[in-house]
Amino acid sequence: MLDPASGPFLFDTSAESRLARYEEIAVREWFRGYLSHHIIHVSAVTVIERIRGYALLWRRAAEPRREQIERARIAYLGTLGHVWPLDAAMGAVAGEIMALVPQAPTPPRRTHQMAEPRQERLVRWRFDCMIAATALVAGMRLIHNNAADFEAIRSAIERSPQRFPGLGPLELVRVEALA
Repeated sequence: MLDPASGPFLFDTSAESRLARYEEIAVREWFRGYLSHHIIHVSAVTVIERIRGYALLWRRAAEPRREQIERARIAYLGTLGHVWPLDAAMGAVAGEIMALVPQAPTPPRRTHQMAEPRQERLVRWRFDCMIAATALVAGMRLIHNNAADFEAIRSAIERSPQRFPGLGPLELVRVEALA
């Protein structure tokens, strides 16, 4: 188990949202322990993904549900911890990652018998590259819920360390491994 006091850690979008509603008691206790020592650290890209998600939900929702979605969006913005900006160094590292692994290593999601459009999958992939770059430049472990994509990024970085001078390995921790 990862000691919650050994953070802070950077939280990927899916991990951040999943930890807030995780059902396994040991993981929830880990998260409470983490919050007793640290605030949540996210990339500005995570904020983009979450707000984009709320906006897409809002546009598809009937009027009564829109108020609830808007309250959730405002609550999310009000509870943000440390948001790492996407600066030039992180942009340069993200660009290198995207050049090393230009296509998403996993297929589009399928929900309700519909496949995610290819363009949407590429957007999510590029967001993951930017979040990984944030963790790498900030020197933080990345808590994630997306093993296949982030492991592909980690492997690409390990195969081409000369493209990432002065940066350590991308340290990944799956949400399920927190307990």
